[in-house]
Amino acid sequence: MDIIPFFTEARNVLDAHHDRRERVIKVSRDITAQSKKMVFALHRAAQRGGKNYNEAKFKQDEIIKLFQKLSIEVVGPNYYRYARSFAGGFEEFIEGVAFLYYLEHNTLIKKNEIDQLFQDENGNQWLYVRDEDFILGIADFTGELMRHAIHIITTGNYDQSLEICRFLRQINIDCDIVAGSTLPQLNKKMGALRSSIAKVERACYAFQIRGSEYPKEMYQQIIRDVQSRYDQDERGEE
Repeated sequence: MDIIPFFTEARNVLDAHHDRRERVIKVSRDITAQSKKMVFALHRAAQRGGKNYNEAKFKQDEIIKLFQKLSIEVVGPNYYRYARSFAGGFEEFIEGVAFLYYLEHNTLIKKNEIDQLFQDENGNQWLYVRDEDFILGIADFTGELMRHAIHIITTGNYDQSLEICRFLRQINIDCDIVAGSTLPQLNKKMGALRSSIAKVERACYAFQIRGSEYPKEMYQQIIRDVQSRYDQDERGEE
């Protein structure tokens, strides 16, 4: 029996697998990079004031095109075969989309609204979004919301920062429910989530207690001092 054809076929299958995996990883990295640029654009727009998020929305359209390119590689069972290779890109994108949605609507984006981004004009789903990728992306989004809250409070808008703090606490409660045995990967992000809440709480505290003692121009320095001491305390505990 000639076994050479068998090993030749096995080699071809493995080569095709590795080539496809490399393409998936490359597209996922591009999605991650563009998603980070989308988040930076949102922070810049928010700091300028107003509701002009056109730059971020343009980035979102570019990322959707990358997902369309990805969808060709992960048809059928290949989706789950390579899911771990592109999960990071999905999480970064969801982080950016959730941040954009919050800035526009002041609430959390729903899973079905994320799904709609991956539907054609007939409502057919051309790329599936896993529940775990959605949850992990939302957990990452809280870090951007923390940075947004810190900026807001340096402008003297205490009430809005406190509202974001309450919002972060609710996300923390919801994430606690599904962390652990349900979604172990989320445990790795819970520390960062709680740290984000603590930073916003300390910033709100510093503004409320000390803000009246200083002119508005010094708010930013006061918050920075409080955050710096908090970061040093955290490193000391480690």
